[in-house]
Amino acid sequence: MNPLFRLLIPIPFVLTPSLVSQGNNLLRQHGIQQLQETRKCFSCNLSAVNFSGANLERADLRSANLQGANLKNANLRYANLEWADIREANLQGADLTGAILKNTLLTNADLQKANLSASNLEGTDFRNANLSYANLIKASRNNDIQGRNSVNLCETVLPNGIKSDRCNQPQINKNFSFSSGVN
Repeated sequence: MNPLFRLLIPIPFVLTPSLVSQGNNLLRQHGIQQLQETRKCFSCNLSAVNFSGANLERADLRSANLQGANLKNANLRYANLEWADIREANLQGADLTGAILKNTLLTNADLQKANLSASNLEGTDFRNANLSYANLIKASRNNDIQGRNSVNLCETVLPNGIKSDRCNQPQINKNFSFSSGVN
């Protein structure tokens, strides 16, 4: 085998991680552009993107990967986030009024002071999420949240309009129910 050829064989393997990273960045840029132009980005990879303060009202982000994204103070009113992956995202102060969050992953998400009024929360995974001071008034029922010991509901306005008083408590009362108002 030609000695020069032996030296060139490993080069594609050395460049591969860099090319993968560049490819992911190009996909993110394409997704952002598509979202800006059409208000739709089905199954896009928008992980770790900074959408702080962005107007994403009525955006179709079904099955999008928004893991680790910064959505602080973003307008997501009536957005469709069904089946989206929003784990570890910053949604502090985000307006999610009327948003569809059905079967959405919000594990480890920060939703402090977020407005989720009248949103669809069926099947949403809130494990380790921070919902303190959030507004859930008239949000659809989520059976999963009542069994989670890790959801922070400090001063959260519940769907029935009652404010949760469970601050700094490590466990959620097992009798808590979205529909009954018992907490």
